[in-house]
Amino acid sequence: MSPSNPPDAPSYEQADFSADPGKLPDLPPVEVPSASFVVQLFVIPAVVVLVVIVVWLLFGKLAGGERDAMEYVRHIQSNSGSWRSAYELASLIQNDSKLGSDPRLLGELTDLLGAELDKKGDPKLIQYLELTLGAFQTLDATTSSGQAVDPIAVLARALEPKYETPIRMAAAASLAKQAARLNGKLDDARAVKALASAATDEVVELRQVAVYALGFFGGDAAAEALRERLQGDEDRFVRYNAAVALGRRGDQASAATLREMLSTSSLDRLIDLPTSTEKENKIEAIQHEALEAVDTSVSAGATGFAKGFNPELEALTRSGLAGVRSQAKEILQKLQSTPAS
Repeated sequence: MSPSNPPDAPSYEQADFSADPGKLPDLPPVEVPSASFVVQLFVIPAVVVLVVIVVWLLFGKLAGGERDAMEYVRHIQSNSGSWRSAYELASLIQNDSKLGSDPRLLGELTDLLGAELDKKGDPKLIQYLELTLGAFQTLDATTSSGQAVDPIAVLARALEPKYETPIRMAAAASLAKQAARLNGKLDDARAVKALASAATDEVVELRQVAVYALGFFGGDAAAEALRERLQGDEDRFVRYNAAVALGRRGDQASAATLREMLSTSSLDRLIDLPTSTEKENKIEAIQHEALEAVDTSVSAGATGFAKGFNPELEALTRSGLAGVRSQAKEILQKLQSTPAS
């Protein structure tokens, strides 16, 4: 805030120019600025700039490359690190493509995760190490000693029932990220078997994320495990995850459940949430996932499968949800220009 005028200083708004238009009013007397004014004008902005520079330098150091990332690893290995160090490292890797493609960094973290699983270390540390492995853009992993290690095998091991549910869920989430990145080309028997087992667990949240992860794996074993969950799971959202995954492949086993997901009236009857806003948001999210599955099936060459949903797509072009309405129209236009296969 600027300082107020002294009590007897003239005001430009009050000056009378009518007597002599060529004469300007007297300017207020020049006074030495007070100490408080100097602080407001110069010192406080300088402090703000200094803080900004310090923060910039700090983040510059955090993003400074492999050496700093390996310092995090050594810090955790020395047992002086905590889950916060693993969390910060995961953020670092996610935002730096060079780090995310570093085989040695991935190898050291994979080896570290294996050691923590062996000794059943801090569960939070294990979870963030698992999520860190999911942030990488490569699966090539080699330790500093030159030993090749397998991140997928270690994450699959973390799904074993002897570990706590949050650890198993974090492992499934990271497997989902790696499999999704490879766009269905990851067909690892150990991971698929571990996820299929977790998909039958009594904890529904674990089943949901395990089925979600299975949906990104290639191969017949993953597809069969998804069909089992689609047909036999008591949880609606486990079934929906399985239907979306199979629908992307053009698998007819998913058709009935996808129709349910695309039907606004069915979802309105089946989804029970405390408020109408929550319910509407949930319905929108479900329909977007189902539409994405139908759209992907077209790209996968299963145009005939996708055209089987024309009535549902037509109905959704009149949806009260703008995003759903737009997505349904785009898919219909794509189907009209694509011959059935």
